[in-house]
Amino acid sequence: MVEIARERRIRQVELARRLRLEKSTVSRLVTNLVGRGWVHREAADGDGRGVLLVLTDAGATAAARQADTRRDRLAALLDRVPEDQRAAVVRALQILAEAAVEPS
Repeated sequence: MVEIARERRIRQVELARRLRLEKSTVSRLVTNLVGRGWVHREAADGDGRGVLLVLTDAGATAAARQADTRRDRLAALLDRVPEDQRAAVVRALQILAEAAVEPS
């Protein structure tokens, strides 16, 4: 959901590549999102077999709620880290986040 929300529109095959998951696994996950009304599928322009995933308004709302929940959980965890070590922990998390989006 995070990847779809980031792009608002993404080809299903590209989502599978980014998540490093089998196409069939992504298809099942997307079917669940479609069932919830968070995503809908469209035919990709110029490609009769390609599928474009489009985030719905309900999906954008759900993604925002999920982001808020993740942010709150992270803040609660950071509150448990000794204050003199928080900056180092935050920096380490930033490095991990940057590494996660770098192409490999």
